[in-house]
Parts: sequence; C-alpha cells; structure tokens
Amino acid sequence: MAINTEKSQLGVGSGNILSWDTIDKLKEADTKAMVKPLETKIQDNLTKQKDLTAITTLLSTFKGSVSNLTGDNTYLKRDANATGSNSVSVSVSAGVAEQNMNLSVQQLASQDSFQSKTFGSRTESVFDTDVSFGISIGGKDYVINADSTTTLEQLAEKINEATEGKVQAKILNVGGDEPFRMIIQSAQTGEANKIDFYSITGGNNGNASHTSTDSTLNALGFYFDKASNTNGDKDSHGNTIMRLTLKKPDDLSDEQKKNAGSQISTAQDAKFKYNGIDITRSSNTIDDLILGVNLTLNKVDKDGETTNVNITQSTEGIMEDIKAMVESYNSLMNNINEATKYDSETGLAGTFQGVREITSITTELNKIINGVSKDGKSLADFGITLTKDGLLTLDSSILNDMINTKFDEFKNFFSSETKFTNVTAVGDKKIEWNEDIKGKLTINGVEIDINIEKDFKGKDGQPLTNGEAEKAKKNALLKAIANASGLSDISASFDKDGKLVLKGSGGTDIEIKGSSDFLEKLGLKEQKLDGKTEIIGGFFKGLNDTLNGLIGSEGSLTAYEESLTSSHKSLTASKEQRQKELDAKYTTMAEKWSQYDTIIAKLEAQMNTVNSMIEAANNANK
Repeated sequence: MAINTEKSQLGVGSGNILSWDTIDKLKEADTKAMVKPLETKIQDNLTKQKDLTAITTLLSTFKGSVSNLTGDNTYLKRDANATGSNSVSVSVSAGVAEQNMNLSVQQLASQDSFQSKTFGSRTESVFDTDVSFGISIGGKDYVINADSTTTLEQLAEKINEATEGKVQAKILNVGGDEPFRMIIQSAQTGEANKIDFYSITGGNNGNASHTSTDSTLNALGFYFDKASNTNGDKDSHGNTIMRLTLKKPDDLSDEQKKNAGSQISTAQDAKFKYNGIDITRSSNTIDDLILGVNLTLNKVDKDGETTNVNITQSTEGIMEDIKAMVESYNSLMNNINEATKYDSETGLAGTFQGVREITSITTELNKIINGVSKDGKSLADFGITLTKDGLLTLDSSILNDMINTKFDEFKNFFSSETKFTNVTAVGDKKIEWNEDIKGKLTINGVEIDINIEKDFKGKDGQPLTNGEAEKAKKNALLKAIANASGLSDISASFDKDGKLVLKGSGGTDIEIKGSSDFLEKLGLKEQKLDGKTEIIGGFFKGLNDTLNGLIGSEGSLTAYEESLTSSHKSLTASKEQRQKELDAKYTTMAEKWSQYDTIIAKLEAQMNTVNSMIEAANNANK
C-alpha cells in the first residue's frame, strides 16, 4: 500500500498517537546517535587537512630557505671588481675561477664607415645613366644594379638587400640646405669586415645588368684613384672589374672638396693586453678569452694605464638567505606550537594535540639545529641561536663577520656538494670499416639510424684514400650519435685503438640496445651501466634530508595527508550509508503506521457502531 505523504492524515485514526511528529522525534534521536558523530569526525578531518596544508606549506618555505644555503649555486656566484682606468668592463658567470687580471687597451675594434655627399632630397635620383657596381666585404663580392631613376633612398635599399645585411646603408638628415647623406657601413666591426668598392667594366652573365667606371660613384661624392689593376680582374660572379681605392682628402681637387663623401672610420680589430699577453679580436665584446668571462672594451688606454680586475666569491644575498631561513623556521614553529598545544584549565586542545606525526617535527628539527658539525662548528658560531621558546634568533654582526672574514668556514658548514659517478661503455674491438656499417643503435631509448657505406665518398663525391675514408667514417658515426634528438649527457669518441667509447656525464645511465649482429660490428653489446648522483657534505644536508623525510614523496607528513584523505572518503561514505539506512527505516515505519492508523480507525468506527447499538438497546428496554 502506498504511503500517504500528507502529514496531516497520519494519526487521525489513532488519535494522533501514530503521528508524523512522533516519527520526526524518533528519527531526530537516531540521527543524533548515528549520523551526527560521523559529521563531527568529518569536520574534524577537514580541519586537520586544512591545518596540515598550512604546516606543510611552511615546511616547504623553510626547506626552500635551507636549500638556498646548501645548494651549489649560492656559492658559485662571482663578483668582478675593476680598478684603474676602467677601459674594460667585465661580467662573469657563476662558477668562474677566482682570479686577477690586468688589461690594457691599445686599439678598439671599429667598422668601415663612409658618408656620401649631401643631397637635397631622399627621392633625388643619384645616377644619370644605368649602372652596376660592386661592393666587397668579408671576402665576398656583391653586385648592385641601379638605373637613372634610382633615388637615394632606393639605392640604400638595394645595397642592404644585395649584401645580405653585411653592409648597412641608411639615409641621415644632417641639416643644412642639402641635409641628406647616405651612410654606408659594415654591420660588424673588425678588419675582416673592410668594405671595398669596384667598378664593373664587363658583365659576363655575372649578375651585372650594366657596367661602370672608376668615376661612376662620383655621383655619391666618392672619388677614387685610377685603378692600378687591369681589366682582366674578375669578381666571384665572373664580371670583369676594376678594384677602386678612395682618394685621401688632401688628394682631392678644390672643386671635388666642395661636396665630397668621405670615410668616417676604418675597419680594424681590437688590440689589448691580457696579463701582458697581446690579444686581437674583431669585436670590442670578447666572450671567448676565458670561459664564463665577458669583456667589453670601452676606450683606449693612455701610456701606463691599465684596468685591474679582481674576480671573487660573491656574498650578495647570503645574509638575506639566512634571515629568510630564520623567519621561515620561526613561523613554522609558532604554527606547530599552536596546533599541538593543550590548555589544562579549559580543556581546549590544538588540532594536532597528541598527533605523533606533528608533535615529532619540532624534536626532529631541533636535533639537527642543536647539533655540531664534524669540525666542531654549530649554528651559534654563525650568530644563530635557539631560544628557550624554541625559536631562532640571529646576531647579524657575528654572521656578517663570518661571511666577510671566514667565508670558507661558512661555506663548508652550510653547503653541500653534488658528486657524480659517471659510467663509460667501451667497445671490445676496433670497428672494421671495410664493410657497410648499417643498422639501428639505441642509446637510452633513443634510436639512431647508422648508414655508413663501405665505399664512403668525400663531400665532393670523390673517392677517399684509406686513411681519409676511415677518418670520415668515424666522424660520420660520431656525428650521428651527437646529433641524435633527445640524447643528452652522452658523448661518443674513439680511443687510440679505434674502439668506440660512449661516456655519460652528470651521473647519467648508459643503456645500449640493438640487434646483436649490428652491435657486434660496433664492438658493443646490449648492457646497462648505472651512473650515480650523490649530495655529500654540509652540516645542513642532514636538515635537508630530514625535511625530505617529512614532506618528500615518501615523507611521513605526505603519508599522513594521504591517510586523512582516505579517512575523509571512508567517513563520508559511512555517513551517507547510515543516512540512507535511517531514511529507509522511517519510510518503512511511516508506511506501517499509516496501515495501523487505518485499521485503528476502522476498529474505532466498528466500536462506535456497536456502542450505538448497545446504547439504542438499553434505551429501548427502559
């Protein structure tokens, strides 16, 4: 029978004894006894998860501060201090050896640079006829084709395009009645970037549309000496040419001087002395003299002037790192103390009062912080002490003195060193190059196609001598391995006996796979060699390891967090199940009470009928 959900109907037959109000009171009592305790546990669980997140976040912040002090990078920073003429600016990368250097600049590198005569407009035509002329730079010849309609601006564009950007031409407004000049300069400094001009006396299908003479560039104000070479000289395109030499200003006629172009600067290399050694470079920026050291030459030194550079350990930021560590530790301890406290008078307890995973954190960290290094040093020697409240205090004066006067002691106490154990796979025989070397070699999961034919040809397709062929084949094999996409920290070489050598770096493993026949040709076999990376030394390494034991992937707090998450799921499922059972119980109860209510109502009606009949009979007998 379907239950009547109208609460007003239930209890009518029973005189409101079997009523909805009674069911609600019974259900409320059961809910309080069976569901509410689970809801309380769920809320406690969520509070613990929230507070645990706060603690693990503070632990992560503290670990970051500790890592900054234990990691190599903090102690690889360098300062470069220059004194003297300051003709050279120096910047250094991390890890450069501490050293002194003496620098003296004799000559700065410069570009070849020319300026044309002045023009009244950017759009003024330059030439009276169609011409082709050449520009040489860096050992390469470039042909510029122009016609009688080519404007000053268009000629600059043609020079830029034709010379592949090695020569830069631009128009400047220098003021005056005829304010525009064309500037032609080499893109790079250095003697090798010298610009030469040449006329084209005959185009032999060599990219030249027209010809020119040694006076063609007079239109730009450039006056050249008569070329000394004969018309038999050719450029790299096959054009018959005459190389041109710009006249010196004193050799110009009075008429030519009125509006002549000129050479502004001459291409030259930088020349300087490094610790008394003569050095030449094409640029004023030098990054290949000492690995990790960049020099910028700023000016030429006068006689007797030098720049002295002292590259030293940089202590910048270390004081801030220590302060950050102290602050993060104290924030962590204050939070843990609040979360684990117990007030005996009020009976109030922190979220994690009595929870071993949290209460043990302070003990574990303090055991490290109160410790002594193998050489008898403690944090107190560096101005860091633990108060009776379990918090750290910092005496900046003591710490600053240790950093500035005893840096090696500071570094040895705090820092760690990463040590690599590298592995090497060496072939067991010399490769026989008198047969095809074709197959697939797999190193650390990267498949490399090797295709070296027996009859190996040179770059020009010509046969090689036996010695040349073997060398070329070795280089082809090494190149295939070196260029394999995705293969890092593995280098390949040959030993003196011609055996292939694969070497790992940075503790990288070496795993070799492939068909046994092909590997045998290379002198290799399937194998896996395990490299190793190990962090050693440093008093704080123990602290870092302890923190990893707390919040690392397998840390105790990580496991505790997982248990809270699992418990939350279990409690929620139990609550939902109990609620479902209660709902079903009282739905069934309501159905039965509705039936009972109907039966009672019928019985009462029957009883009323019988009572009426009895009453009527009694009245009839009076």
